[in-house]
Amino acid sequence: MELTQRKRAILAEIVKMYIETGEPIGSKLLATRLKDSPSTATLRAEMCELEKLGYLKQPHTSAGRFPTSRAYRLYVNELMARDDISGDSRELIDRMLVDINPEPESIGSAAAQILTTLTGLPAVYAENVENGTIMKKVTVLPMGRAAVIIFAITGDGRSRSRLVPCKLPLSEENIALFMEIAEKSICQKRLCELNKAYLQSLTAAAGLEALSLAPLFAALFDMAEELGRTKINMRGESKLFSALGSETSAKGVLRLFSSTDTAQSILSSSSDTVGVVFGDDTEFEELKPTGMIIASYGGQSEFGRLAVIGPTRMSYERILPSVEYLAEQIGKIMQEMLKGLEE
Repeated sequence: MELTQRKRAILAEIVKMYIETGEPIGSKLLATRLKDSPSTATLRAEMCELEKLGYLKQPHTSAGRFPTSRAYRLYVNELMARDDISGDSRELIDRMLVDINPEPESIGSAAAQILTTLTGLPAVYAENVENGTIMKKVTVLPMGRAAVIIFAITGDGRSRSRLVPCKLPLSEENIALFMEIAEKSICQKRLCELNKAYLQSLTAAAGLEALSLAPLFAALFDMAEELGRTKINMRGESKLFSALGSETSAKGVLRLFSSTDTAQSILSSSSDTVGVVFGDDTEFEELKPTGMIIASYGGQSEFGRLAVIGPTRMSYERILPSVEYLAEQIGKIMQEMLKGLEE
């Protein structure tokens, strides 16, 4: 059965009306909204065919119809008017970005908070820690003869510091040797290469100074491991309960996103710069009543991903441009920050 232009127009209007009202749509109401609407009898026939095609459902015989996930998917991908972000939303985002902390590990959290403030829905962010992320710089600051502070900075601008107590006193020569080893054998290495075995080999290579430097290498291993771990967090969790209308559904979604691996898998399910993923298209039963607008930020570098989670019938026309615009602005801020680091 062909999806004619009339069927497409009818389906688009039903999706828009259902998003607005949450009530099944009947032919009489639909006729008042469609431009050059055919008769109600014709509309009922077309709606019946759309139901057979899997785009509509009917709760019972005398009721109106509501869209399925297949209808939402077609609506978002083909039927929806992709408008620019509204002036009010752009102004709000720009205003909230003025005071944002540009540090890589703060910016994702701040962006998610902006999204949940803007949309009234929970938002998730994930840092994109790839195998290609390198250790850019390691610095040691002596704190007397019995302790040092180690600073580590990655190529994507994230950092860690650690106060390292030392049982054996450290001389200037000890610290100089550690810095030399770090410069030659640690900086420019990928985080995934800085594993325990590799750092143990560097400790052994320090020869007679190995015992003195072992705590420094152990601390550096811990920092590299932590920096190489994907960070995922959610803002506006409490909004999920009202958005989904079910405490059970909300708790199920929260459980999924409490697992880093699962959350990363979900957020990676869209290959587009900005796209929509419907719960019905995933393997997770808990996501069935949801829709997610997911955007990557940082261009080809892809520093991370942002997502808004809502009911399947959320306002894609309004929310999607805001997510896209915010991701673009966050990416620009990150690029400027990295440019400053390089200089």
